[in-house]
Amino acid sequence: MTRPLIIVSTGTFGADSIALFERAAPGARFHQFPRANPDEIPADILAEADVYYAYSDPPPREVAPKLRWVQTHWAGVDTTITAPIFASGEVILTTGAGIHAVNMGEYTLMMMLALAHKLPTAFKMMQAGVWSDDRAAFMPMELRGATLGLIGYGQIGREIARLGRAFGMQVIALRRHISAADDQRDDSITFVRRDQLPELLAQSDFVVAVTPLTPETRHILDADALKHMKPTAFLINIGRGAVVDEPALVTAIAEGRIAGAALDVFEREPLPADSPLWRLAAEGRVILTPHIAGQTPHYEARAATLFAENLRRFVFGQPLVNQVDFQRGY
Repeated sequence: MTRPLIIVSTGTFGADSIALFERAAPGARFHQFPRANPDEIPADILAEADVYYAYSDPPPREVAPKLRWVQTHWAGVDTTITAPIFASGEVILTTGAGIHAVNMGEYTLMMMLALAHKLPTAFKMMQAGVWSDDRAAFMPMELRGATLGLIGYGQIGREIARLGRAFGMQVIALRRHISAADDQRDDSITFVRRDQLPELLAQSDFVVAVTPLTPETRHILDADALKHMKPTAFLINIGRGAVVDEPALVTAIAEGRIAGAALDVFEREPLPADSPLWRLAAEGRVILTPHIAGQTPHYEARAATLFAENLRRFVFGQPLVNQVDFQRGY
């Protein structure tokens, strides 16, 4: 008798989603422990698990010796990728990349409009009961004709580019690898490599960081990089906090070398109470949100669809969607 596929999930999937998984992998046994850590899952079940849906950390190899594939609930794997279970290269890791694309694209567009139209300052003054007749102080930057610089061009980056082009923006995107297919897919986007980052920064009115965190991208936007930005330009970070050198960013904004920023991710989360970013936010020069750009009421449904497709592929021995390249780090 063929041994059934054993799937362990620490997600919070409902009955409809579980039915989807059962159709994708007929005969599989599905065990769910919502948001549980590996040490909270019965040892006898982990010992037999082939597939692990990880809401947090995956289990160590010694307690899950039969594990062949880990699917994460999230897109970022900068901490997950270092888990010991992946050291041998025997366990596949896939991510939830792309689930956030719609809402993170909308979040970015919202922030570009808010910064361009000086909404933080307007809100601050109106909340204080101050009606300003200084129309020059609220002269906006129009998105049409402005240049959008993307640091990262995965599924989220492509959605942001699509929205930017719909508003008439010029788009420049930094990619680690540029192929002929990129140019053929969309000749309205200018693709640049890592060594061309200064040119991207110098031309952009909005710089959006949406790259994974790897040793190569840590502090890619440091003091030297920020010097290339226009004094009228804005920085938006929705990727990983450590992509930006926060002290360097604070200095650049405080000294007027860039116009402002919108940040949803930070080097330390929650953002420390003594961070100077709070002061800049109170002054209306920075918009801060508590790592919510990826929130969507459709997250579970999209995650379930992705996991079901990967289960189907896994059963048939096909390449999985969003498989992590351990050499690249994402």
